[in-house]
Amino acid sequence: MKTINAVYVNILDNCVTLTDNASAGDTVSYLCGGVERSVATSACIPIWHKMAIESVEEGGSIYKYGAEIGVALERIGPGEHIHIHNMGSRR
Repeated sequence: MKTINAVYVNILDNCVTLTDNASAGDTVSYLCGGVERSVATSACIPIWHKMAIESVEEGGSIYKYGAEIGVALERIGPGEHIHIHNMGSRR
């Protein structure tokens, strides 16, 4: 198991962007308001992909860098990979 840093930009964000490949059980660490926080991954997540840092219910908005980037197609729990398999567009 290893610790991976992640990019967190805005208080609205409910996901982070990983700066390295993660395996299930790795710890993802990020700074939020100057406080270090961490979440364990639930699956393998590729570098530069998104990971949920809090639960997003089905139909809920996914925020990255302070902007809504999509909607959850199913419930996404903390530590889960966010990508096209569970995120869609509001269009």
